[in-house]
Amino acid sequence: SGDFSGGGVATSILLGGESGTVLKKPMGVFVGNDSKIYVTDTASSDVFVFDPKNSKMNTIGGMGAKIFYKPIGVTADTDGRIFVTDSQVDKVTVLSSTAKILAYLQPDEPFKQPSGIIADSINRRLYVTDTHTHNIKVFDLDTLKNTGTIGKRGKEEGEFNFPSHLGIDTKGNLYVVDTMNGRIQIFDKTGKFIRAFGQFGDAPGMFARPKGVGVDSEGHIYVVDAAFNNVQIFNDEGQVLLAFASYGSDRSQMILPAGLAVDSQDYIYVVDSWNRRVNMFEYIGEKAKARAAQTQIKK
Repeated sequence: SGDFSGGGVATSILLGGESGTVLKKPMGVFVGNDSKIYVTDTASSDVFVFDPKNSKMNTIGGMGAKIFYKPIGVTADTDGRIFVTDSQVDKVTVLSSTAKILAYLQPDEPFKQPSGIIADSINRRLYVTDTHTHNIKVFDLDTLKNTGTIGKRGKEEGEFNFPSHLGIDTKGNLYVVDTMNGRIQIFDKTGKFIRAFGQFGDAPGMFARPKGVGVDSEGHIYVVDAAFNNVQIFNDEGQVLLAFASYGSDRSQMILPAGLAVDSQDYIYVVDSWNRRVNMFEYIGEKAKARAAQTQIKK
């Protein structure tokens, strides 16, 4: 646990464990506005859908859509549609909330290993990382048409070298894990470059194998590092604040972490791939304090 910007991080295990584990090799995670938790599993070739409100679990395959080979990224919009990237067959599938196939995204240039994906329901955009094309493909969330791309291969501002995971904040800013450049790049909702931070290294604020990225309601940026087996937290200027988690299988530990998501209540979900689970953390910020105060009132 730790403390930063007037808050702290508390942890608990959400999914998985030594007994009854259904996940085999989880990779990506997303939490919808309905609190459903979507987890891609490359070994199961499926997407798990956890519904904690109703204490239910299902899979896309279990609902009838047995169509994935190596699902990597998953997101959902406020209309209930689910979007899944499949890096083995270079497809992005659009499904209904009941797993009915609605469409396949058709970019102007074919995908070459799509990975990260995030929907911006407010600004009606959908972003897909095209890892081997070294850019981000932008789609209209209503028409599903490819409206443009962000970046090209390179090391300069706005350029990428095998980008992977994506995140978005409440302003619609896009966060891109520029994997082989060892940094995070931030763009506004029009695709304009804002800033980049990070470099390869083993000191705080540096990266070795950056993976998932997410942003809480107060603007803190969370970045997973699979080599450090932790999550580093940065402010909105890219200055490192602290790191949490460590190598291992106990609570608050992880081995080869991958995807990360932050929900509307500032709970942080981290895919703990080797331990076949998703760890859930709570940022003790204003929202957590409000929840605690409300609980005291009810008592």
